[in-house]
Amino acid sequence: MEAMNLVLPEIEQAEAKLVAISPQTVKQSFFMHDQHKLRFPLLSDTGNQIARKFGLSHQVPELQQTVYRRAFVSLPFTNGDESWELPIPATFILDRDGTILYASANEDYTERPEPAAIVEFLKRML
Repeated sequence: MEAMNLVLPEIEQAEAKLVAISPQTVKQSFFMHDQHKLRFPLLSDTGNQIARKFGLSHQVPELQQTVYRRAFVSLPFTNGDESWELPIPATFILDRDGTILYASANEDYTERPEPAAIVEFLKRML
């Protein structure tokens, strides 16, 4: 999200808006927004309800839960429920009428579109 924060002026120059959505509680989202000095809205998808509707959620496997617990990562605290469910990282670019112009989703959270590639796509759409 910090990388997207850096390219926000270019996104706005392309007459686009950036919004992020997280399963974190509103309080945790506010903390993250403040901590990372985000200059775009960070919305809360409580219980991954929207992510689930789009087929973009997954259950964290028991082994990974153990790893998270050892690293003091508490999804139940951060997300406000005991589900151990996370959204699949996804990026969408919508036209003004809601048409999806670009979509990317990958269960491997380390594989995401580069912010520069997103900006380049937006510039081509101008």
